[in-house]
Amino acid sequence: MGARRILVTDLDGTLLGDDDALDRFAWWYTTGGEEYRLVYATGRSRASLEDLMVQTRLPEPDALSTSVGTELYDADGNAWPGWDERFAGWDAARARHVLVGIGWLRPQPAAAQTPLKASFNAPGLRSAELNILRTALRVAGIEATILYSSNLYVDVLPPGSGKGEGATVVAQAWGARAEDVLVFGDSGNDLPMFQRSFRGTLVANALPELTTGVGPETYRSPYPFADGVLDGIRHWSRLEGS
Repeated sequence: MGARRILVTDLDGTLLGDDDALDRFAWWYTTGGEEYRLVYATGRSRASLEDLMVQTRLPEPDALSTSVGTELYDADGNAWPGWDERFAGWDAARARHVLVGIGWLRPQPAAAQTPLKASFNAPGLRSAELNILRTALRVAGIEATILYSSNLYVDVLPPGSGKGEGATVVAQAWGARAEDVLVFGDSGNDLPMFQRSFRGTLVANALPELTTGVGPETYRSPYPFADGVLDGIRHWSRLEGS
C-alpha cells in the first residue's frame, strides 16, 4: 500500500445518511482514491460494522476503529498490535457498577456493552451533569474518559482510547504526517479526532456539540453526509495545490 494520505471518517451521520452521496464517495474512492488509505472510526461494534458493509456500498477499509475508539483492527480484522495491552486492568464493569445508580442514566442493551466501554442513554445532559459522572468515577478511583454524543449517548472509556488516539496510532504506524491525515465527523464522540493536529472537516449536518468544540482551522463543509466528506477532500487538496 503506497498511499501517503489517510482518510479517517465516522460512519453514521457522516459517511452514511444519503445513499446517493455514499455511491458518489464509493465511486470516487474505488476509481481515483488510490493515494489514500481509508479508516472507519465508529461507535458501532465490529460485528455491527461488518453487517453494515454487507448491506451498503461502503468501500473496504484499511483499518477499523470501533466501539467509540476502544477497539482497533487492521484490514484483515486482526487486533492492532499493542492496542489492547494499553488498557490492561481497566474494567468497564466497575464503571457501570458505579454509575448505574444514577437515576437519569439508562444502561444501553447488553450488546452495546464491552469490557472496555460502559454505555448509557441520557437525553439533554449539560456540563454540570457530566461533571457529576466524572466526580462519581473519580471518587471510586476509576480513571475514565466520558464522551457525550447526539445529545443522548454517554460512553465511558479507558484513558488513552477514543477515535483520536486510534487515528494517531494508525498514522504513526503507517509513517504519515499529521497534515496528511484527514478526519471527518458529525457528533461529539468525533471531537477527539479534531483535537489532534489532523486536517478536519465537519459535514454540514454536524451537531452543535461538535461544531462548537472545534477550532477555526477546521473546514466546515456546506454539504451533508458523504458529499461533505468528498468536499472536505477537495478542500484540503486545493490548499495543497494537488
